[in-house]
Amino acid sequence: MKNWQLSKRILFIALVPVWAIMILLTVLVVVVGITEIDGALKARGALITRHLAPACEYGVFSGNREVLQSMAQAIMKEDDSQAVIITDTERHILAISGKPDVLTADHQRAAMEGRISKGKGSLIFGAPIYQGNTEGDAFDLFDSTTKERAEKAKLLGYVYLELSTASSQRSKNLFAIVSLLIGIIGTAFASVLALRMSNDLTRPLSRLIDGVHRMAQGEFSTRILANSGGEIQELEDGFNKMASEIQRSHDEMLEVNTNLEKLVGERTRQLELKNQDLEYLSNTDRLTGLYNRFKLETILDEEHLRSQRYGSDFALTIIDVDKFKSVNDTYGHQVGDQVLISIGKILQKNVRSSDAVGRWGGEEFIVIFRETTAEDAIAVAEELRAAIEAYEFETIGKRTASFGVAAHHHPDNISEMIRRADNALYMAKHNGRNRVEYKKD
Repeated sequence: MKNWQLSKRILFIALVPVWAIMILLTVLVVVVGITEIDGALKARGALITRHLAPACEYGVFSGNREVLQSMAQAIMKEDDSQAVIITDTERHILAISGKPDVLTADHQRAAMEGRISKGKGSLIFGAPIYQGNTEGDAFDLFDSTTKERAEKAKLLGYVYLELSTASSQRSKNLFAIVSLLIGIIGTAFASVLALRMSNDLTRPLSRLIDGVHRMAQGEFSTRILANSGGEIQELEDGFNKMASEIQRSHDEMLEVNTNLEKLVGERTRQLELKNQDLEYLSNTDRLTGLYNRFKLETILDEEHLRSQRYGSDFALTIIDVDKFKSVNDTYGHQVGDQVLISIGKILQKNVRSSDAVGRWGGEEFIVIFRETTAEDAIAVAEELRAAIEAYEFETIGKRTASFGVAAHHHPDNISEMIRRADNALYMAKHNGRNRVEYKKD
């Protein structure tokens, strides 16, 4: 408690006794009131059952169910009555009115012992019906001699009365709410008085403490009202001067940090651009702008793993420009380079965006067909071959290319797949060039 704020100490000393007394009084009133309401309901149910049991003696003894049913219906006119059941000793229902709970052996034992059973939102009162017993006392309302006479009498059956607790529950709720409201109003009035006294004593210190907290949270523009007088006002003035100095230092530091962040951000962007350039150079053929061999091998490994995991198809074709050496020998390497660039553009233009096109080396290219069967790969390779054959190259005119196609087969590896594609390309060259060959094995 010694670490509490002064305002909390004053409030604690003033309010705790008041709150304690009001809470105890409210609880006591609520408990007594609820007990009285429950007792009244139980007493009424016991009284009705006590009178109903002997009244049913004749009807049970004579088997006149009409009389019993009339009694049951008459009891249902009582307030809170939910159900009335009259049974024989074997729990066979002789008369019933309302919507009762299911009777069990426990209800019968409760009737014999004078206990009250609880139903679903109700209280169940039971009493035995004796022959010749005019004062059935299942709820200890008579002396023990009367009970002994009842025990010697012949048992004819049982009567059960089920009273709804909804009305009494509403009364208890209303009583509790009213009691709580009175307690709350009294407590609130005392709290207002204590709070007023606490504010008058601690308001200047609270402003100063709040200013310190806001400064600690980074609100360096915080200033407090300095009008308390005396030593406290000197403290308030000192706080405002200190806050002004801290704000000036903070602003200077922010300016330095801003310049530093700009410098770091610029260097970071430059580094990202350099990394992008390096990644592009590491994955791209410098002449054609297509994927280089390293990137193609990476894609092939990825497709191989995906095919092993999910069973997907993929294929590839190796393309070799026919008689390319004669182009370099006749027209020079610059013309040859332009031919390779043009072929790369033709390949990219005539495949899907999901397919990968790259330069394998020299005048050889590779196209990797994702999610593609061998038949579809052969068809696309034929379209590529026709596109190259129809293209009019600058300086050299027409030029053709040969294609070797291979598809992935489980349990295949990339080396075997490329070997089959190379063999198919060799077949295309051997069979006259400018053709597509497929090697299955």
